[in-house]
Amino acid sequence: MASFWVDPATNNKYYEGRAFTYNDRQYTRAGATSAKFTELGFNGVIVGPRPDDRFYIVSGPDLTGAYTTTARDLDELKTQYVREQKLNARRILLITDWLVVRLAENGNALPAAVATFRDNVRTVSDDNCTLIYGAATVEALKALIDAPVEIEDENNPGTYIPNPDALGAYPEAVDGYDY
Repeated sequence: MASFWVDPATNNKYYEGRAFTYNDRQYTRAGATSAKFTELGFNGVIVGPRPDDRFYIVSGPDLTGAYTTTARDLDELKTQYVREQKLNARRILLITDWLVVRLAENGNALPAAVATFRDNVRTVSDDNCTLIYGAATVEALKALIDAPVEIEDENNPGTYIPNPDALGAYPEAVDGYDY
Protein backbone atom coordinates (compact mmCIF):
# COMPACT_ATOMS: atom_id res chain seq x y z
CA MET A 1 0.00 0.00 0.00
CA ALA A 2 1.37 3.37 -1.00
CA SER A 3 1.90 6.06 1.61
CA PHE A 4 0.83 8.63 -0.95
CA TRP A 5 0.44 9.06 -4.70
CA VAL A 6 2.19 11.55 -6.99
CA ASP A 7 0.88 12.95 -10.24
CA PRO A 8 4.00 12.78 -12.46
CA ALA A 9 2.79 15.74 -14.55
CA THR A 10 2.41 18.16 -11.64
CA ASN A 11 4.29 16.49 -8.77
CA ASN A 12 1.23 17.01 -6.57
CA LYS A 13 0.67 14.55 -3.74
CA TYR A 14 -2.60 12.73 -3.22
CA TYR A 15 -3.68 10.44 -0.40
CA GLU A 16 -6.03 7.51 -0.31
CA GLY A 17 -9.21 8.23 1.59
CA ARG A 18 -8.95 12.03 1.11
CA ALA A 19 -11.21 13.91 -1.27
CA PHE A 20 -9.31 15.59 -4.10
CA THR A 21 -9.75 17.54 -7.33
CA TYR A 22 -7.94 16.50 -10.48
CA ASN A 23 -8.43 17.98 -13.98
CA ASP A 24 -11.40 20.02 -12.72
CA ARG A 25 -13.12 16.87 -11.48
CA GLN A 26 -13.86 16.35 -7.81
CA TYR A 27 -13.38 12.94 -6.22
CA THR A 28 -14.87 12.01 -2.88
CA ARG A 29 -13.04 10.28 -0.07
CA ALA A 30 -14.57 7.04 -1.27
CA GLY A 31 -13.20 7.70 -4.76
CA ALA A 32 -9.66 8.29 -3.53
CA THR A 33 -8.51 4.70 -3.90
CA SER A 34 -5.35 3.03 -5.13
CA ALA A 35 -7.29 1.76 -8.15
CA LYS A 36 -8.38 5.31 -9.05
CA PHE A 37 -4.90 6.76 -8.61
CA THR A 38 -3.43 3.95 -10.73
CA GLU A 39 -6.08 4.60 -13.39
CA LEU A 40 -5.12 8.29 -13.41
CA GLY A 41 -1.46 7.35 -13.98
CA PHE A 42 -0.21 8.44 -10.57
CA ASN A 43 2.85 6.87 -9.02
CA GLY A 44 2.48 5.17 -5.67
CA VAL A 45 5.16 6.19 -3.17
CA ILE A 46 6.06 4.16 -0.11
CA VAL A 47 7.74 6.23 2.57
CA GLY A 48 10.67 4.57 4.28
CA PRO A 49 11.28 4.66 8.01
CA ARG A 50 11.97 8.11 9.43
CA PRO A 51 15.56 8.59 10.60
CA ASP A 52 16.08 9.16 14.32
CA ASP A 53 15.46 12.80 15.21
CA ARG A 54 17.64 12.45 18.32
CA PHE A 55 20.72 12.14 16.12
CA TYR A 56 19.74 13.80 12.83
CA ILE A 57 17.96 16.89 11.60
CA VAL A 58 15.35 15.30 9.34
CA SER A 59 13.34 16.76 6.48
CA GLY A 60 10.95 15.06 4.14
CA PRO A 61 9.78 12.78 2.88
CA ASP A 62 10.28 14.04 -0.63
CA LEU A 63 8.29 12.92 -3.67
CA THR A 64 10.24 9.66 -3.80
CA GLY A 65 9.48 8.85 -0.15
CA ALA A 66 13.05 9.51 0.97
CA TYR A 67 14.16 11.65 3.89
CA THR A 68 17.07 14.06 3.94
CA THR A 69 19.23 13.99 7.05
CA THR A 70 21.95 16.12 8.51
CA ALA A 71 23.86 14.70 11.46
CA ARG A 72 23.52 16.71 14.65
CA ASP A 73 26.65 18.10 16.31
CA LEU A 74 28.57 15.14 17.74
CA ASP A 75 30.06 17.06 20.67
CA GLU A 76 26.64 18.37 21.71
CA LEU A 77 25.20 14.86 21.50
CA LYS A 78 28.03 13.48 23.62
CA THR A 79 27.47 16.19 26.24
CA GLN A 80 23.75 15.41 26.28
CA TYR A 81 24.21 11.64 26.70
CA VAL A 82 26.97 12.03 29.31
CA ARG A 83 24.66 14.32 31.28
CA GLU A 84 21.96 11.66 31.01
CA GLN A 85 24.35 9.03 32.42
CA LYS A 86 25.31 11.27 35.34
CA LEU A 87 21.65 11.97 36.10
CA ASN A 88 20.86 8.24 36.01
CA ALA A 89 23.67 7.56 38.47
CA ARG A 90 22.53 10.37 40.75
CA ARG A 91 18.95 9.08 40.71
CA ILE A 92 20.08 5.54 41.58
CA LEU A 93 22.43 6.73 44.33
CA LEU A 94 19.62 8.69 45.96
CA ILE A 95 18.12 5.48 47.36
CA THR A 96 21.12 5.04 49.65
CA ASP A 97 22.10 8.68 50.26
CA TRP A 98 20.07 8.85 53.47
CA LEU A 99 22.00 5.89 54.83
CA VAL A 100 25.36 7.43 53.99
CA VAL A 101 24.38 10.66 55.74
CA ARG A 102 22.94 8.89 58.79
CA LEU A 103 26.02 6.75 59.21
CA ALA A 104 28.35 9.71 58.70
CA GLU A 105 26.48 11.72 61.32
CA ASN A 106 26.66 8.83 63.81
CA GLY A 107 30.25 7.98 63.01
CA ASN A 108 29.39 4.47 61.87
CA ALA A 109 30.89 2.62 58.93
CA LEU A 110 28.91 2.16 55.73
CA PRO A 111 27.87 -1.47 55.25
CA ALA A 112 30.07 -3.17 52.66
CA ALA A 113 27.11 -4.11 50.44
CA VAL A 114 25.98 -0.48 50.25
CA ALA A 115 29.50 0.78 49.58
CA THR A 116 29.94 -1.83 46.83
CA PHE A 117 26.57 -0.91 45.29
CA ARG A 118 27.46 2.80 45.23
CA ASP A 119 30.90 2.07 43.77
CA ASN A 120 29.31 -0.10 41.07
CA VAL A 121 26.88 2.67 40.12
CA ARG A 122 29.70 5.18 39.79
CA THR A 123 31.82 2.70 37.82
CA VAL A 124 29.01 1.99 35.35
CA SER A 125 28.40 5.72 34.94
CA ASP A 126 32.09 6.47 34.38
CA ASP A 127 32.50 3.55 31.95
CA ASN A 128 29.41 4.60 29.99
CA CYS A 129 30.66 8.19 29.78
CA THR A 130 34.00 6.93 28.48
CA LEU A 131 32.21 4.90 25.79
CA ILE A 132 30.10 7.91 24.81
CA TYR A 133 33.11 10.21 24.60
CA GLY A 134 34.89 7.54 22.52
CA ALA A 135 32.25 7.47 19.77
CA ALA A 136 33.95 8.76 16.63
CA THR A 137 30.81 9.53 14.62
CA VAL A 138 27.13 10.26 15.13
CA GLU A 139 26.39 6.83 13.63
CA ALA A 140 28.69 5.14 16.17
CA LEU A 141 27.09 7.06 19.03
CA LYS A 142 23.60 6.13 17.83
CA ALA A 143 24.60 2.45 17.62
CA LEU A 144 25.98 2.62 21.17
CA ILE A 145 22.91 4.35 22.61
CA ASP A 146 20.44 2.08 20.77
CA ALA A 147 22.24 -1.21 21.47
CA PRO A 148 20.32 -3.55 23.77
CA VAL A 149 21.93 -4.01 27.17
CA GLU A 150 21.64 -7.79 26.87
CA ILE A 151 21.80 -10.15 23.90
CA GLU A 152 20.99 -13.82 23.54
CA ASP A 153 23.96 -16.10 24.17
CA GLU A 154 24.69 -17.89 20.87
CA ASN A 155 26.04 -20.90 22.76
CA ASN A 156 23.08 -21.14 25.12
CA PRO A 157 19.78 -20.14 23.45
CA GLY A 158 17.26 -18.64 25.84
CA THR A 159 20.04 -17.24 28.03
CA TYR A 160 20.95 -13.57 27.89
CA ILE A 161 24.36 -12.06 28.47
CA PRO A 162 25.62 -8.46 28.64
CA ASN A 163 26.03 -6.92 25.20
CA PRO A 164 29.70 -5.93 24.74
CA ASP A 165 28.64 -3.26 22.21
CA ALA A 166 26.22 -1.48 24.56
CA LEU A 167 26.32 0.87 27.49
CA GLY A 168 26.61 -0.92 30.81
CA ALA A 169 23.55 -1.68 32.90
CA TYR A 170 23.23 0.01 36.26
CA PRO A 171 22.73 -2.14 39.35
CA GLU A 172 19.15 -1.87 40.55
CA ALA A 173 19.41 -2.69 44.25
CA VAL A 174 21.87 -3.20 47.05
CA ASP A 175 22.71 -6.89 47.10
CA GLY A 176 22.20 -8.46 50.51
CA TYR A 177 21.11 -5.27 52.26
CA ASP A 178 17.60 -4.54 53.50
CA TYR A 179 17.02 -0.89 54.09
